[in-house]
Amino acid sequence: MSDICYSPNKVDLFFPARRGEFFSTDLPDTEAGLCAEMARLAYCRQEPHFFSADDQISQILKRIGFTCQFFESKGSPNGRGTHCLLAVHEDSDPVKKLAVVAFRGTDSDDPTDLFDDGALVQTEWRTGGLVHSGFADALAEVEDNLLQALEHTACRVLITGHSLGAATATLLASLRRPDHLYTFGSPRVGNSEFIAALSGVKASRFVDCCDMVTRVPPATLLLDIDYEHFGTLNYIDRNRQITLDPPEEYMREDRLKASEEYILNYGWKTGNVGVRELADHAPINYVAAVNADLSQPRLARWSLAASLGNSG
Repeated sequence: MSDICYSPNKVDLFFPARRGEFFSTDLPDTEAGLCAEMARLAYCRQEPHFFSADDQISQILKRIGFTCQFFESKGSPNGRGTHCLLAVHEDSDPVKKLAVVAFRGTDSDDPTDLFDDGALVQTEWRTGGLVHSGFADALAEVEDNLLQALEHTACRVLITGHSLGAATATLLASLRRPDHLYTFGSPRVGNSEFIAALSGVKASRFVDCCDMVTRVPPATLLLDIDYEHFGTLNYIDRNRQITLDPPEEYMREDRLKASEEYILNYGWKTGNVGVRELADHAPINYVAAVNADLSQPRLARWSLAASLGNSG
């Protein structure tokens, strides 16, 4: 049995930021670990409303040496729509300066997010190919201001997101190529031509075992609509270990065992998600597994940590 934390709790799935404890022990060791927590942080909200808790996010990031800008849909009631943050860590050495763009995923109480998720019709994309029209609409809500801000960000840029946020992150990476794209629980975003246009973009795609969101939309939806994934697959198995691009047969058997074990151990308990196919989508489960894996590109930890004493 793995000693890596795993949560079957409904709260962690439907309200990813309610647990809190962001960067509670220390900075992550890897870029992927930093991005996984940034993607969860983007879910912060002032419950029971949709507002994104900008002050709370800013204070959390200040503790680890980042300043932050926010990009959100304008004119939407109660803060609904697309939410994104741009966090920048300054350093006297420009080579060590780092920026992270993190998109919020689907808010379970925001019908505009659910509409974006469900709009399966494809639309032409400016870099080539066809993409999910709902995801394209979600990025369009913040695209102009975000791209303008990135024009003035002269440093390494990481782009990340979870779920719907992973999809919008992938679209942004096609418009402003990052140093690395990290996605967590991402659905398929576009067709083969769109994926080909992303050639050369470094990308890591994390899939947590049974996470059903990573298997939609179907690869072949209709005769004239196809979808593909983008990025090197990092598969989190049922024991919370990460394997790079494993065979389909291995994942199929692992998922079958994981589903059976989940029903016996967790699915029947009050307060838990009923099936692992949904529970594995919870951002906190990605954070725990990714932070335990040290095979990813390392952060310039000594550079980031130097700011902690000056961040208040």
